[in-house]
Amino acid sequence: MNYESDFAALGGETTNIWNANADFWDARMGEGNAFHKILIEPTQLALLNLQPGERVLDIGCGNGQFARKMASLGANVIAIDASERMIANARRRTATDNGGARISYGVVDGGDEAAMLALGEGGFDAAVCTMALMDIAAIAPLAAAVKRLLTPRGRMAFSVMHPCFNSTEGIIKIMEQDDSGGIRSKRLSVKITQYIRTHAHKGLAMPGQPLPQNYFHRPLSALLGVFFAAGFALDALEEPVFPESQPHAEPLSWLMYTDIPPVLSARLIPR
Repeated sequence: MNYESDFAALGGETTNIWNANADFWDARMGEGNAFHKILIEPTQLALLNLQPGERVLDIGCGNGQFARKMASLGANVIAIDASERMIANARRRTATDNGGARISYGVVDGGDEAAMLALGEGGFDAAVCTMALMDIAAIAPLAAAVKRLLTPRGRMAFSVMHPCFNSTEGIIKIMEQDDSGGIRSKRLSVKITQYIRTHAHKGLAMPGQPLPQNYFHRPLSALLGVFFAAGFALDALEEPVFPESQPHAEPLSWLMYTDIPPVLSARLIPR
């Protein structure tokens, strides 16, 4: 089965769903929720090790939250998303931001290799994809394009829902109570009934969003394999967890898990 080709057929539907969800997502996400601020942002910044003046491609930028963070550190950012409404919200939020002059937004599908290459081969010191690869129908064209867009000493960082624990369909979160030894305690776990089969399914990034979105589950071998085939090598891998249970979180929220990573982040370099 050529799953990337099968996934590609869902590209148009996926973009339409994100256009419908964009305003709701923007209002809830703002400049970053606890998930992003505690787990994703610091991990990606460490992997990128940005230097002032570097040119960075932000793929699947959403409302531009991470693009603005990178610009505030002195990077020059080209931020793209397939969703026109996401880009409209990103531009609106960036208009009054101090780093706005260092960000250029565009409506570009990361899965469209030709559109990506039109951004300028060899023109980027770094590329980043923040919690979006699992939302993109075709990532093989993306990987091939990024390889050509980066300078020879460039790097790519990405974060995704962890393929082992927080990506596949049918994940069940479990809370158990233990009274052994006269001490009452609670344990959190995750039940996984499928993993290796690559598949698409619908889910909710945030409760209450207008439409369920398409998720494209790729086990680690498939996810990294796409980039290996495009000429990348894995240079670093991180699995951030919450340092302690976050106050006021729902009992089975990922914010309560301190020993199971909900996110996987990686740095890739051209080989």
